[in-house]
Amino acid sequence: MLLLFACDNRQKVTVHHTFQTAIDVQQGPEDFDQIEFSGPENLDLGFYEGSVWVKLNITNGAEYESYIVMMNDLINRNYRFYKLDTVSNSLQTVTENLDTELDDHRSFNNPKPNFKVSLAPNEKATFFISTYSDGRILQATPSLAKLEEYQSIIHKGTIFNLIFFAAIAVLLLINIFHWSLLKDKIYFFYGFYILASCIFYLFVEGEFYGSGLSIIWVDHLMFLSIRVWILSVVMFTSRFLELKLTHPKFYRNLNIAMVVFLSATTIYQLAFFNTSISHLHQAENLFGFVWVVVVVIMIFMSLRKRSLQAKYYMVAYSLLIAFVALGLIDSHTTMLPGDPFSYFKIGTITEFAGFTYFIAVVIRGNIRKTFELENEVSQNRKELAALTKLLEEKFANVPLDTTSEAVEIEVSTTEEGRSKITLSVDEMAEIEAIILNELEENAHYTNSDLSLSKLAELINIPAYKISLVLNQKMDKPRILSALAAHPPSLSGNVFPTPCLSVKVAYSGTRSKVVA
Repeated sequence: MLLLFACDNRQKVTVHHTFQTAIDVQQGPEDFDQIEFSGPENLDLGFYEGSVWVKLNITNGAEYESYIVMMNDLINRNYRFYKLDTVSNSLQTVTENLDTELDDHRSFNNPKPNFKVSLAPNEKATFFISTYSDGRILQATPSLAKLEEYQSIIHKGTIFNLIFFAAIAVLLLINIFHWSLLKDKIYFFYGFYILASCIFYLFVEGEFYGSGLSIIWVDHLMFLSIRVWILSVVMFTSRFLELKLTHPKFYRNLNIAMVVFLSATTIYQLAFFNTSISHLHQAENLFGFVWVVVVVIMIFMSLRKRSLQAKYYMVAYSLLIAFVALGLIDSHTTMLPGDPFSYFKIGTITEFAGFTYFIAVVIRGNIRKTFELENEVSQNRKELAALTKLLEEKFANVPLDTTSEAVEIEVSTTEEGRSKITLSVDEMAEIEAIILNELEENAHYTNSDLSLSKLAELINIPAYKISLVLNQKMDKPRILSALAAHPPSLSGNVFPTPCLSVKVAYSGTRSKVVA
């Protein structure tokens, strides 16, 4: 914040000068004397299509001096800078031999337009600056500063950017260290989000202009970087809030929408390479707002099933939104110190710091819960092993005739009526195999509400037959060992007492089961 105040500490230029403006200009440089300079002082025009001209009349003092005309435009890179030749009454470009396919007439390769004015003692001069916007946001309000002051502003801005990217690098290293310890895949999504944000800032701030790429290619790459950033935001948010587990249908539809949106806009951009940028500028601003709303919806959807993650996300996200709001307010009112884009960067750093902390907290909490559950499972296995031993001892002395061809079951549903059912040994073996297959393949050991009647419904076999097999024929150590390997919660019962109570009576080679 000290840098913000320092960057804003501008001294008022005492040299005599005036700015005049003109908008919706149709004339070119050769007809400059026909331009009517009666436009507004404020040239922050928002989404604007057309030509804008600025006229500077300046009278220097008694010493040789250099000044800089500054503007806040980060988007347009087609400024032209002329000096009036009073002898021929024509405009001469201040910068000679410049390839305008690669850059415009700005004096220094900085993100914002800047034009150097050098004057001899007591020199009077007139300069003209023109630009054309194809529908993008235009912020061309001019201001004048001494060269030394401008260099100081750029120097402080460079220091701020170095601190910004150094902070991101430190946070990235911290997250790499956390990943090496915790081994959670969310760090891949988070790292992608951090890197995409860095590339996004480099493009939006114009750091790649003047690097040897043509202006139109840098414009296209900038919009591709914006889409990559949006993709990284949605992917990280989905992973952090675990939407794939909690809201699988919404997650699937969200992925489809992302593929359609990214594919459609990219295909349109490349298909209409020379004309698509102006339309995309407005569209991407709208889509950016839509994706912000989507993220907010994702947060509120997760409040019930992932309340802790949703609250953590809201805290980190709100830090970013708060500073972005300050930056937007300052860009329109200039009430706050520093550059408006600096507030976006401060918000980004606080958001990344928040997520770095919250991700580690959530993962450690999950590890702690897993450790507690493993201890509980280990205790359950010990108790089930003890139960298995008791059951084996209980049934060890019970005489069972496994050579009989059939088992007779006497089932009574009332006190008056009784019925008898006979199961062959082969049928009992088949039922046993079906039960074990159902338990093992469909993992019913995880269902604490499984009852005899529910199992009967699942395998389409009457409950009393299953009961007979469990009591008479089934290999109890085998099923209990399977359950011990995958124990359910002890708060439930794998086979609670069925609606039809069953009692086994042994008599010779026959067994009677009385309900």
